[in-house]
Amino acid sequence: MGMAEKFLICGSGGREAAFAARLAGDARVYAVVGHENPGIADSVGRSGGSHTVGDAGDPDAVVAFAKRHSVDFAFVNADQPLANGVVDALLEAGIRTAGATRAASRIEWDKIYSMGLVERACPEIAPFNVVVRSATEVDAAVGQFRSRGMQVVVKPEGLTGGKGVRVMPEHLAAYGDAAAYAKELLARGRPGEGVLLVERLEGAEFTIMGITDGRRLALAPASYDYPYRYEGDTGPGTGGMGCFTEGSGRLPFLSGADMERCRSAMERTIRAMRDEGHPFNGVLNGGFFKTAGGIRFMEFNARFGDPEVLNVLSVMEGSFSRVVAGLADGDLAGGAIRFAKRSSVTKYLVAKEYPGESEHAIPFSVDEGGAAAAGVDTIPASCVRVGEGRYETIRKSRAMAFGAVAGTVEEAAGMVDAAIDGHFDGRLEYRHDIGSAANLERLKAAVPAPGS
Repeated sequence: MGMAEKFLICGSGGREAAFAARLAGDARVYAVVGHENPGIADSVGRSGGSHTVGDAGDPDAVVAFAKRHSVDFAFVNADQPLANGVVDALLEAGIRTAGATRAASRIEWDKIYSMGLVERACPEIAPFNVVVRSATEVDAAVGQFRSRGMQVVVKPEGLTGGKGVRVMPEHLAAYGDAAAYAKELLARGRPGEGVLLVERLEGAEFTIMGITDGRRLALAPASYDYPYRYEGDTGPGTGGMGCFTEGSGRLPFLSGADMERCRSAMERTIRAMRDEGHPFNGVLNGGFFKTAGGIRFMEFNARFGDPEVLNVLSVMEGSFSRVVAGLADGDLAGGAIRFAKRSSVTKYLVAKEYPGESEHAIPFSVDEGGAAAAGVDTIPASCVRVGEGRYETIRKSRAMAFGAVAGTVEEAAGMVDAAIDGHFDGRLEYRHDIGSAANLERLKAAVPAPGS
């Protein structure tokens, strides 16, 4: 693998900025981006590649750019391009591509299909759930949860960017509110689109991302994401305020046996997809709960999560371009993916209004050199550069991430906090409690005792 090989990425978030930075180490980076992400632009320039601002979810536009620059490999890893069939279009054009086809990525963009697949492949981890497709079915469906003493999670069938799911009692105070929200989703959804009602699981939520060529599976370290906007896990759900991984590859509440149960479930899911004629290539992102009754399934995504991937890439050893090439060629060599036994913490800076939309662009400044000298990475996301070390936010998303790797989670979290406090200036906010000692202690107690 030399500098002559060209790798294409699609998207302009922090996730894609992290991909670009890793690929630029030994390959030329090409990108179709929705906005001029400073990190991606820097990596592209450093590697001798090229980028264009356009619709990364438009298969025709992505293929035209790939052909124009004769890229060797493409890596498609954002939800909308996957759902739009960008991988299919690239493969049809003869371009070696890592990422799920539209049919395979249905495991993410159709939550009802995904739950049914899990019930077939690994029923022991499936939670109680009911699918409703008309408003007349909703009250009886919610009544099934009430009669079982279960609180309800209401999930739209399709993609929502992590912001459409509502949970009792945080977002839905009572069963009537859950029913009303389900009816609201049905009313504004496409004809025939359903809503998934799932039992609220008690315990600790976590993610394991599996890198797979459709047969072999390499598990990344388990990660713990903070989806709620404010400290103490309060406020609205977001795309993720931050994340941590531990050097052991597990989490404070997970055992080795728990990890193997997750691996087994993911392997059986991949096998079922292959048997059904939709082989999965890329990243199977498993969202699970550790409950008093063991491991339970929450959802699958067909891509690296953000912010989780920022953590995973920070401890992945070796060449990321070789991993992508192995996926694209359907040959994920055994032992090719290794992770350092170190802990990582990532925190996103966001506007005060997030996940709502800010009325105006918010200026901020970052001393990237100072942060780097302190061992902390800065990863631009929904922002543009307006001067040396000066940025402005765009849209209603996360602006920039700070991440660190250290011997312990608490140490990495302290490094991130110190870097933000010392090398960032602006009207943005972040969660201080991510990875803190007090938060880790709370997580250890988050899983109810068996039989409780």
